[in-house]
Amino acid sequence: MIKMKIIKTKYSSESFVWKLVNKLEENINNRFDDVDVKAEKRHSEVMNHLDGFAKGFKKFDEEQVTLSAHSKDHTDRIEKLENAVYLTS
Repeated sequence: MIKMKIIKTKYSSESFVWKLVNKLEENINNRFDDVDVKAEKRHSEVMNHLDGFAKGFKKFDEEQVTLSAHSKDHTDRIEKLENAVYLTS
């Protein structure tokens, strides 16, 4: 008699387990969806920060090119003036 109860319980619990597995799978999928949304938001924030850094580096590079040109102009001018002063003295 006890074995029959175990068998009946086994069959009814198998159905229960499948329902439970399906619910758990649905909950896991919902959590992954939430994580995906959070990850997408975080990715967007990081990319915005990186974009700002990239713009800053580009501006810095442009300033360095401009300063380099100014430095070259000043160096050439100083050399020209030195040659004029040393040749006349």
